[in-house]
Amino acid sequence: MLAGGVFLLLFLFAFLLSKLRVPHILSFMLAGLLGKLLLPHRAEDILTIFEYSAVVLLFFFIGLEYSFERLVGMKRVLKPGFVDLGFNFFPAFFLSYLFTKDLLFSIVVGAVVYPSSTAITAKLFMDYKRLVNPEAELLIGLLIFEDLVSVLLLSVLTGLTFGGKPDMVGLLRGLLAVMLLFLLFYALKGPSRKAFDYLDKKVDEGLIPLLVLGFLLFSSGVGLKLGLSDALIAFMLGVLVPEKSRVFELIEKSLSELKDLSVGVFFFMFTFHSKLSFHFNLWLLILLILVSLSFKLLSTYWGSILYGLGKRTAMRASLSFLQRGEFSVIFASFYEPVQSLAFTLVLFTALFGSLSFLLAPELSLKLFPKKEKKAPPPTPPS
Repeated sequence: MLAGGVFLLLFLFAFLLSKLRVPHILSFMLAGLLGKLLLPHRAEDILTIFEYSAVVLLFFFIGLEYSFERLVGMKRVLKPGFVDLGFNFFPAFFLSYLFTKDLLFSIVVGAVVYPSSTAITAKLFMDYKRLVNPEAELLIGLLIFEDLVSVLLLSVLTGLTFGGKPDMVGLLRGLLAVMLLFLLFYALKGPSRKAFDYLDKKVDEGLIPLLVLGFLLFSSGVGLKLGLSDALIAFMLGVLVPEKSRVFELIEKSLSELKDLSVGVFFFMFTFHSKLSFHFNLWLLILLILVSLSFKLLSTYWGSILYGLGKRTAMRASLSFLQRGEFSVIFASFYEPVQSLAFTLVLFTALFGSLSFLLAPELSLKLFPKKEKKAPPPTPPS
């Protein structure tokens, strides 16, 4: 009964708030706030498997979009990507450290502020039919770059806190684990293709989802026991799946709905069992919101210029890329003292960023109006 109540609450919030153009991610988080008041806390015991599997499935499906060759080939977006990282992670990190002198808190805040929301941005582009615009290719590339950096950040944070408290040994362990895992999975590229060829020919398609889901959750769980990032392992397992295999098609067909269900539960549970309060430094929140919006605007504009876009298109891209979402929440769930601050920041930037996306074409045109074409000079009389 409790599980049914949670899913109905998720549906009602998403359905009703969609009329106000509120992104589903925020609807799920707001449903979690109401759930704290209405549902007993044993509801989280019932939904634990969905909450755990949400991050694993999310990163696995991100990995499915890549191959090792495609990762190496992302050269054109590197400059805008590093500008995006430098402008959005480090200012938030240093500002937080200035206020708190807490290294782990500051790293997590920097990670929360850094990535734009892939889910919200992609949905807005589709809903308002702007995927044909020249900035769409760049912003999608930046989202991919941010996804990859987020995987690495999660891995580093896992190593940093493996012993229960942050230390430099943990940081080095996290970085070393990332390098070793990439090398290991690259070495497995050839054997894995043979394994998938065997699965395509020998295993009944009805059993493939059970095999994939079981292996995915088991491998990620083992990784966590060893102090490795479950997100990184899930991502790399997704990379290993050949795009042209029957297994790839069956995964997308059978598990994508489960991923969406798990993600909804994850955002609900984030606010449901988070100790949300307003005991954080209000000035820090205000400054972080200003930093998150202004620096994302500046970095996207500069990155767009480096990418080769015109000034008006660059401004339209900048105004369309301000919203934070799922990855910010995942980072915040990693460290309890950041959660209240992150919830407020994500809520504000997601709503403000969605509004900015809607107004971006009009505002960019006003800031950079089209030049009037000069009429050709009159033909001189003969």
